[in-house]
Amino acid sequence: MLDASAPARRGAASGLEDGRWSVLLGTFSGVGYRERADAFARDVARRFPALGSPFLEGRGEGVMVVVGRFEGPGDADAQDTLGLAKAISTDGRRPFATAMLVRRSAAADAGPPKPHDLRTLRATAPGRRDLYTLQIAVWSTLGTDEISPARVRREAESMVTRLRAQGVEAWFHHDADSETSTVTVGSFGSDAYDSRSTLYAPEVERLMRRFPTQLVNGEELLVRVDPGNPQSRMRPLGPRLVEVPFD
Repeated sequence: MLDASAPARRGAASGLEDGRWSVLLGTFSGVGYRERADAFARDVARRFPALGSPFLEGRGEGVMVVVGRFEGPGDADAQDTLGLAKAISTDGRRPFATAMLVRRSAAADAGPPKPHDLRTLRATAPGRRDLYTLQIAVWSTLGTDEISPARVRREAESMVTRLRAQGVEAWFHHDADSETSTVTVGSFGSDAYDSRSTLYAPEVERLMRRFPTQLVNGEELLVRVDPGNPQSRMRPLGPRLVEVPFD
């Protein structure tokens, strides 16, 4: 039987690693999911100190309990910690037999949301699934070195500040994984768009008229009216309705 009281090895959730991969021990959702996840994490830390200190990461409408911070799935410490978790045996069963390596969201390490961060909008409507906003701008590194991730975030936040000064309900959302930041306006419920009539709600239409073009790094992006026809005319990329993220 594995000695689960052995000291944690390097790479376990000791806070010394800042990688984006971790070993998933359990997932929780439904009523009281965070309290149950907290209790589970404390129990794991108490009974199996070899794994280090588990921590929680939100994922959609639930939460994951994970350990370790590794650079990638091929990291030797990641594989060792995964093997350690899978090998633990207690009372004739292996509680972490289905453990796996998962890539954590960069948002988990981004700290608490700033004012006008789109994630705060979701927090104002707990338990509500249908929540949408109109995306009017995108800032991104586009996988190049021409613009830094820091500038991407700064430009999006500055645009939101300017729009707020004009009385517009504007929001920003940073996606560190893709090094992209979006700017959106307004907040709408399930009636924002009718798929049967293909009509938008009046308040959405008003904002689409005010912001008819979706900017990409501050400039208009031309797209073909018919993407399948290379001879079709070009038009500016328009705004689009997007779902407010859960985390």
